[in-house]
Amino acid sequence: MQRSHIIMIILFTSIALVGLTLTQSFWVWNAVKLTEKQHDHRIDMALEDVIEELVEANDQDLVFSERPVIKSACEEMTFFSVIDTVLLKGLLNKYTNYHRLDSDYEFAIVKTSSDSIIHASTAIIPKSMKKNAHKTCLSCLWKEEYFHLEVYFPSQRKEVLVEMSGWLVLSGIFVLIVIFTFLYIINTIIKQKKISEIKNDFINNMTHEFKTPISTISLAAEVLLHTKSDSSPERIKKYSRIIYDENVRMRSQVDRVLQVALLDRDEFSLTKSEFNLHQLVKDTVQNLCFEQCEEETTVNYHLNADLYNLNADEMHIKNVVVNLIDNAIKYSSNGGPTLNIYTRNSSEGITLSIEDNGIGMSAESTRHIFDKFYRVPTGNIHNVKGFGLGLYYVKNMVDAHGGQIHVKSEPNKGSRFDVYLPLDTPI
Repeated sequence: MQRSHIIMIILFTSIALVGLTLTQSFWVWNAVKLTEKQHDHRIDMALEDVIEELVEANDQDLVFSERPVIKSACEEMTFFSVIDTVLLKGLLNKYTNYHRLDSDYEFAIVKTSSDSIIHASTAIIPKSMKKNAHKTCLSCLWKEEYFHLEVYFPSQRKEVLVEMSGWLVLSGIFVLIVIFTFLYIINTIIKQKKISEIKNDFINNMTHEFKTPISTISLAAEVLLHTKSDSSPERIKKYSRIIYDENVRMRSQVDRVLQVALLDRDEFSLTKSEFNLHQLVKDTVQNLCFEQCEEETTVNYHLNADLYNLNADEMHIKNVVVNLIDNAIKYSSNGGPTLNIYTRNSSEGITLSIEDNGIGMSAESTRHIFDKFYRVPTGNIHNVKGFGLGLYYVKNMVDAHGGQIHVKSEPNKGSRFDVYLPLDTPI
């Protein structure tokens, strides 16, 4: 998939996701407002029921009692001659419960003309509560400006949200699921694109790595094919040696790819045996330097570990050391590679450190250096060969032995790999 196609997919999907989120938010907001209106309607119905029962009580002279009352100041004929506040409180409790309203409320009897409070259930009525009060006529049948009842529900918004909490939570969960799924899919697409590019680079590198020995073998075989019977044995031996060496090189490359395939399928097994890590390191350096070290190569040993015999898989540990030292030599600076190899004992194990003076790596590269197929960018320099599998193999082998590996590196200042291995590998 081309980069432009991925960008278009991300763009259109992002627009759709934003639109979906805004639409969902709009409907949730409308649902909240509708629930608030329904709540207001229930309050109005409760107040109507309270007034209706007060009317019936007034007709039966039930509002006259020894309890505290509010006398009407109407000069005209009034709806109630007196108002029993205890009865009023009881009716409000009755009908707020009946209409499933919050019992946490305050009420006041207010003179309409002056907006002054004649009686209140609390000493202080906040302006914010008074602003959102529910009002109904309490005084005059045909002149509503004399007295009215105000009821305040301080927790009305909270009650509405609690009532809708189930829908709000589900709506939020579904939106978050959609968002996280979208981000996961986009991240997967980007990763797959990157993996595809890395695999293409791997195939190109592998083709190049195999093409060179194949060409060399072909040329050497052609020379031998046209060699006369009286040719010198040294000439025949020379070209035969070339064919043999290139064949060994190809086989080692194939083995490396197969080893990684076994790692991916988790089909490898470790065969424990006791061996001397110091001797293994020295032998590995000697063999590698025999094949590819330049005359200016310097190797300094600082083997300070007192306990250096490991009970581990010698073959795989040797491959780990080979990969690390091989990289230190390949990525050396122009002045010739200088390697410092350290060992020290720590935490019932041994730490092997390999330090070079090579080209180093950026912080971004060190984060991905152990990823499969990853190769450190070297700009327009293409003299470093490889598949990007060596350090991936190293990391997996160290983990399989119960160890740890860390890297420290700076561009143009070299790199240092620290490998910790237990003296006795838990298998």
